[in-house]
Amino acid sequence: MLHAIALGVLQGLTEFLPVSSSGHLVLARSVTQVELSHPLAFDVVLHFGTLLAVVLYFRRDLTGMALAVVGSDVERADELRRWVWLLALATVPAAVAGGLGGSTIEAAFSSPPIVGAGLLVTAALLWTAAVRPAAGRGGAEVVARDAVLIGMLQVVGLVPGISRSGSTIVGGLLLGLDREVAARFAFLMSVPAIAGAMVKNAAGVGALLAEDASALLAGMFAAALTGWFAIEIMMRVVRGGRLRGFALYCLVLGGVTLVVSVGCCG
Repeated sequence: MLHAIALGVLQGLTEFLPVSSSGHLVLARSVTQVELSHPLAFDVVLHFGTLLAVVLYFRRDLTGMALAVVGSDVERADELRRWVWLLALATVPAAVAGGLGGSTIEAAFSSPPIVGAGLLVTAALLWTAAVRPAAGRGGAEVVARDAVLIGMLQVVGLVPGISRSGSTIVGGLLLGLDREVAARFAFLMSVPAIAGAMVKNAAGVGALLAEDASALLAGMFAAALTGWFAIEIMMRVVRGGRLRGFALYCLVLGGVTLVVSVGCCG
């Protein structure tokens, strides 16, 4: 129970802060030496907790999109309907990559060296975006090209160590989106991505629930609670353009992880 809650807190904090939640979970399991029968399914359950955090935090956006799709008279209805289509379009690359390379991705979840290298990639991405100007295109100016390119960066974020939120936010910033728009689009992208992962790993999740449902649910709700706070922190960080600190954190952790893991292997 305590182990699940601790990993849930770790997942919630690192899912939306640009430091790679999957990478931190791999490292945490490596340090604690806790064996799980379905490690990827366990990660998916914790991700579902962070999905609850996204739905709660962006409930107005999601409600507006749902109402706009069914034809209700809501403010910015055309923009909201277009965002539904754009978010669906952005999800396609990750869905295809997950379907074709699922076994390869799952194998990476047991490799600390891959996590270390991925964290260095994340550090480089964040440092590049830290110097971007604050002004940019608004929500009404997001186009299909933006969605496809940001979606391709979400594929890169499937590798543990490369932050999904970090890579997609950076992608939006480099494409010239406003800081808050880039963050909002990146976070909303996680809704279909996490939901799809839940469906794909339903069998593993079911097996874990049969083993210890109470611990699993405790971890999920811990991830949801801390995830909500992490979103609020990250929105403020992105608005202020303060990404260098996270870049340095990923640089140090990635370097230490590579040195330790390569030394152990040697």
